[in-house]
Amino acid sequence: EGQYPTQLAGLTVAGKYLTSIPTAKTPNYHADSAAEKDGVLSTAQDDTGGWVYNNVSGDSNIGNMEINCTHTDTKGSIWTSY
Repeated sequence: EGQYPTQLAGLTVAGKYLTSIPTAKTPNYHADSAAEKDGVLSTAQDDTGGWVYNNVSGDSNIGNMEINCTHTDTKGSIWTSY
């Protein structure tokens, strides 16, 4: 509708875009979680699992989301690099 939602849950209202927020899986580091932490991606990361969603108006990355994990996967790639 031309605007990013203020929270990820806004994507699930009436199932218009998603039926639910998917679970972020970071095996061996955090429990599977669909929890959301909001803020600028580079500063909101707190390594607790789930998602980080940039809902900061005026930020060039508004609407982006990353897995909230600073560890690496089994191939050595940082989870947030996907």
